[in-house]
Amino acid sequence: MTEAGLPPTFTEVIGGYPSPSVLIDGVDVTGVDSAGPAACVLTPPTADQIRVALLHAVEASALDRNLRQTTLEDSMSDPDEYPAELAVGVTGTRVAEVSAPARTVHRAILRAFADTGQAPDQAALLAAVPAGHELDVLLAELHDRDVVRLDAAGRIRAAYPFSAAPTRHVLAIDGGPSAYSMCAVDALGVSEMLGRDVAITSADPLTQEPIAVSVRAGAAVWAPETAVVYVGANQPAESSSGDVIAAEDRCCTVMNFFTDPGTAQQWIAENPAVSGVVLTQGQALRLGVDIFGRLLEE
Repeated sequence: MTEAGLPPTFTEVIGGYPSPSVLIDGVDVTGVDSAGPAACVLTPPTADQIRVALLHAVEASALDRNLRQTTLEDSMSDPDEYPAELAVGVTGTRVAEVSAPARTVHRAILRAFADTGQAPDQAALLAAVPAGHELDVLLAELHDRDVVRLDAAGRIRAAYPFSAAPTRHVLAIDGGPSAYSMCAVDALGVSEMLGRDVAITSADPLTQEPIAVSVRAGAAVWAPETAVVYVGANQPAESSSGDVIAAEDRCCTVMNFFTDPGTAQQWIAENPAVSGVVLTQGQALRLGVDIFGRLLEE
């Protein structure tokens, strides 16, 4: 608790819990159902599990506190303004730390997804490598900076905002292919990044009802009109050892479209380990544009 910046205060609760249980905000750090029957736990929680859960709870509390401090006056002056915390550590920030040769390869990867809906093949990647540099080294840099994601064989499985594997977010790019995006916010940023119309189809993860968003010239038409976007994470940005946790692992699976605020709130209630906020349509679109809109610029 000291490492998480919290006072070392403990509350011992007697009841029908698996023993031992370590609950943080009512959630067992090991992922075990704390409402389950009393039982002896043969694999007690590790120090790392407790640290990560504490750091996640601290981040969630800080985000909630900052969101509540946003005044009604601020919201009325710019209803599409999203909480500034949501743009911290995003793809654009990580890209700024990448070397120029790696960025050249990165832009080639994004253009390949935009033109074919798939990651570029080896020949296309090699053609993009500046003279005097090695492809494997540049790809490793992009992966380590969490700008692209490589699988165990070194193949590109994602280059935010695009996914090489199917996701629930399908993009129909005007004059181009269909592609997949990593999350709802990523999908909303593709049109601005490419300067092309994009039709997004997705589904509410709670009800599986379809959601469609057509983005054109910086404006979007949503169906249903009540749709919203959830932005959040299921773990902290860094592990207990200080290693950066990829957005793919902590954010992408939870940042989804919902048919209305009600289903979003129900999903949040059913997933207490996730922390984040529900954004309006205007806020979500602006966040996507701000993160990805200039990603292809030199």
